[in-house]
Amino acid sequence: MKTRKPQILLLGNGINRAFDSSSWDDLLNSIDRRRERYDIAGFHVPETLKAILLTEDNVDKALKSKKHELANLGTERHEQQTRLLRRLLALPFDEILTTNYSYELETAALGSREVTENALRRMQGHSDEVSRAESRFLLHTFNKIETERGERRIWHIHGEARKPNSMILGAYFYGNLLGKLVELNKKRGNYYASINPDETPKIRSWADAFVLGDVYILGFGFGFSETDLWWLLNRKKHEPGVGKVYFYELKPLPETNRAKLDLLKLMDVKIIYNTVENSCWREAYERAVADIEKRVGK
Repeated sequence: MKTRKPQILLLGNGINRAFDSSSWDDLLNSIDRRRERYDIAGFHVPETLKAILLTEDNVDKALKSKKHELANLGTERHEQQTRLLRRLLALPFDEILTTNYSYELETAALGSREVTENALRRMQGHSDEVSRAESRFLLHTFNKIETERGERRIWHIHGEARKPNSMILGAYFYGNLLGKLVELNKKRGNYYASINPDETPKIRSWADAFVLGDVYILGFGFGFSETDLWWLLNRKKHEPGVGKVYFYELKPLPETNRAKLDLLKLMDVKIIYNTVENSCWREAYERAVADIEKRVGK
């Protein structure tokens, strides 16, 4: 019998947005030094370059100044939001990836509405690929949490707020991260191809989890600026015997990005449509989580 593929959750900012947290545009607005000259929703520049433009090429300094705000430390979560996240944490996911800098998953795991920086330090861990937790590109660094199904690892793949140098925003940082992923996958490429189907693969980085596992993507728009994940998705497609990808497309019909969905399908991604009616995003996420429970709960 073939070994079950690692089950991976990739969580974006969608659930947070459904409960009135800040959006990507809100973040860019908050670091905009030229707001009198631009309407960020109205000019067509890739998001990674938009961040450079709005901060006058001071993305790293802008993020450091927003550390506490981005972490949402001490911020209470909506009860329904925490309940949704705890339902996801209760599923038999082997690894949890998130593009968020903030700590809503960690607070949900603690059964609390907030988490402290000291508690986060105690959660920190790393794979045996590195000798200590990384401070910049968190490829091998994670936060360990306890769930009713045992220990889980949360990987903040674009960095976390308490480590401002790790946060990925802007073309320069995305480019550097992509370079790290290319380098890492050259080292791991032979391993991917040689995995015995009767063995459980070793996950030493979040890139391993993405390439090898069945990945469920929720609340993440997969915008065209996410060059690191598009590259990994293309790499995954060409690896034999790896897991599948399920992308939850939550949109008010007929609002959709046809080109993006066609590209995802070319990458062998299964699109799971979920219509948002009357702006009821919370109900749409309830349905999406219920669908994931059915698929992963098996």
